[in-house]
Amino acid sequence: MTTTSRKPPARRAAKPPTTFADIRAKIQRPRHIVDMVLDAEASAEIDNLERLLERAQRHDDANGTETARDVAKHLQEVEAQAEASRVRFTLEAITHRAYQQLRKEHPPTKEQIEAAAGRGGSEEPAFDPDAFAPALVEAQLVEPKPETPEEFTAFWDDLSDGQLGQLWQAAISIQFQTGELGPPSQAAADILRSFGMATG
Repeated sequence: MTTTSRKPPARRAAKPPTTFADIRAKIQRPRHIVDMVLDAEASAEIDNLERLLERAQRHDDANGTETARDVAKHLQEVEAQAEASRVRFTLEAITHRAYQQLRKEHPPTKEQIEAAAGRGGSEEPAFDPDAFAPALVEAQLVEPKPETPEEFTAFWDDLSDGQLGQLWQAAISIQFQTGELGPPSQAAADILRSFGMATG
C-alpha cells in the first residue's frame, strides 16, 4: 500500500511592516476650489433682471405686449458678462509648522489686543486678521499663482469684503479639515451591483 504525502499549503509571504516613509508618501493635504465671479456688479444685476423678467412676463400675459423679450436678451448679455469674470482659485492647506510660523509673523496689534480686552475676552487674538488672512491665502494658493508678492497684494486690495471673506473662509476651513471617512457609499455599491459589478 502506497501513501502519498500532501504538501503543506504554501505560506503567504509576510506583509512587510509599514514604515514612516510609506506613511509620509500617503499624505495629501486638503485642497479646495473657490469658484468666484469677480464682476460682482454683473452678478447683482442678474438678480434684479430675473425679478424684472418675471414682472415683464406677467405684464405681457395680461396686456398682450412683448416687453419680456428685451429684458430676456439683456439678462443673457449680463449673464455672459458675469461668466466671463469667473475665476477658479485652487487652495491647498499648508503644513502645521508653516501655519504656526505664519501666525508668528502676523501677531495681533496692540489696538486689537486692547479691543479684545474691552469686549471682555479672556484671551488675546491669535493673529492680526488684516495681515494674516491675505498671507494664509497667498501661502495656500496653488493656481493661479501670482508672479510676485506685490501682484498678489494688489489683487487682494482690489477685492470687496465679500470676495475677501469667500477666500479667507475657504483658506481657514481647509487648514483645519480632517481626513475622516464616513461609511462606504451604499448608493454607489447598489448602482455597481445593478450592473453586475463586484463592489469592495
